[in-house]
This record gives sequence, structure tokens and C-alpha cells, in this order.
Amino acid sequence: MVEQERRNSDSKVAEYWNEHTDETYFGETYWLANPVINRHHQLKAAGGRDYESWVNFSVQHFLGEQCPVERVLSIGSGDGALERHLASLNTARHIDGIDLAPKRIEIARQEAVKVGMQDTIHYSVCNVETNPFPGSDYDAIYFNSSLHHMSDLDAILSKFSAELKQDGYLFVNEYIGPNRFAFSDREKEVMQSVFKLIPEKYRVSHAEHDRGQIRRQMHYPDPAEVERVDPSEAIHSEEIVDALKRHFKIEEFNYTGGTLMQFMLLDIAGNFRESDAESMQILQLIFDIEDTLVASGDLLPHFAMIIARP
Repeated sequence: MVEQERRNSDSKVAEYWNEHTDETYFGETYWLANPVINRHHQLKAAGGRDYESWVNFSVQHFLGEQCPVERVLSIGSGDGALERHLASLNTARHIDGIDLAPKRIEIARQEAVKVGMQDTIHYSVCNVETNPFPGSDYDAIYFNSSLHHMSDLDAILSKFSAELKQDGYLFVNEYIGPNRFAFSDREKEVMQSVFKLIPEKYRVSHAEHDRGQIRRQMHYPDPAEVERVDPSEAIHSEEIVDALKRHFKIEEFNYTGGTLMQFMLLDIAGNFRESDAESMQILQLIFDIEDTLVASGDLLPHFAMIIARP
């Protein structure tokens, strides 16, 4: 019965992510698709250091002169953007990318062929919680917004620890906020208060269901609906940091923003453009409020770049 329930859950998760390819997260709706917000996120991921992205930071700051290393693993590879980025930096001779969704793996393989990286990047459809890895003895393992989908953090991290070289690195770029996005009353209060500071002209929705309408208030996710749509979504996200500490030594923890912005700017992020000075002032105010409240401990970080070793 338990095994059948797991297979049913895996099937539902794969179906969801087959339909939600990476294009879903671009355009005018997703907070990190906004170039200014993304630069802010990348800078914070690198601990304020001047790197082009968190991926460049991981490779150039930590792996450095070792590159190309022998073997790298990417968990939850999606459409393959991370693996192609790693290959473009000559990170490793062999890059394994695995994902539960067959359609996304198919797209990733096609994109790798388009840019001539098919001899370096190798993809597998795989549930890492129930199946063996495609390889072992990795120099680096990457989680890019995938660890928060794992149902048994201790089991999976123990498994990864055994497959990572003793001098290897675990790179985790993740959502670490409340499970199923079940925000606290304080978090909701702050989101709503800051949302009201945004002028109406910057609250015009780009979502299909209310495109062109002014958003009057924040809408928060319903945890039960989150679980219904994708049983793996943020299943144990708030427990990730403690689980990592049990299995790895954390070398660096960089809060990357998003505690307020992820849902507060949902469907309106595209209204904040560099060509509009007022919108940039509003966005900077949001950055400052979010960073100040997280630094003071009033709010917890919901996103982080974590670098760990065995």
C-alpha cells in the first residue's frame, strides 16, 4: 500500500512538472524573472561578492583551479539550464542531470544537443529518493530549487554524503521557508503592509485570470491546495537547514531575499522596470524592508544559497 501511494505521488508530481516547464517562470509574473530582482538575488547568493551569478560563484570561488573536475551531479535538472551553464564554465568532464519528469528531461537533452554539450551532459529520468544515482564519487552535487521537494531529507542527504568526495562540495540554492507556504500571521501581516506601499499603477496584474486589473490585496497560498496540486511542493522546506547540519558541515549560508517578494510580487513583478525610476525606488524600498526585518530576526529567511562539505 505504501509503495503504491509513493508511485501515485511520483506520477502526480511528474505530471505536474511535465506541464510546468521553465518558461512558466519567466515573463511578467515571476519575481525572479525581473532582471533587477534577479541581480539582487544573485548578489546576495554570492555573499555580496561580484560574480555574474550564483552558478559562477559556486564554480569560480569554490571549485576554482580544480576545474574541470571529473564529475558533477545536478538534482532536479528541469529543462537543463543549470547543467548547460556549468558546462559553459568548463566545470566538469562529466555532468549528470536527473529529474522525475520525462518531458523536462527530453527538453534538456534536446537543448544540450543544440549547443553541442551532449558529450558532457548526461540526463536520466529518476526519483533519487527511491533509485540509485547514475554515478558516484562526485566532486560537486547541486540542488537548485529541488531539495524542498524531497520527502525524507535525512535519508536523501545521507545518501548524497556517501556519494560526494571527501573534499567535494554540496551547493544548495533553495527555498527554506514554511512548509507548503503556510506563512505565519506575522509574515502575512508584513507582506500585506508592504504590499499597500506599492502604488496602484505598479499593482496591475499580468496573470491570465485578471490581466490588466489592479491587485487590491495580497493573496496567500492555501497549503492544502499546494499539496493537492503538487504533493512534493515544500513538503519539508523549513527543516532543510537543520537536516543539512546533521549530515554536512555548512561553510557558508547566504540569505538571498524573497521572504516578502515571492508572493507579494506574484503576477506584478514585470511592472518594475529599470526605465521607470519611481518603480526602482519602490523596489529598493522593498529590498531594504525585507533585508532589515530578516537581519533583525523579525522575519525568517525563505531563500538561501548554502555551501556545505561532508
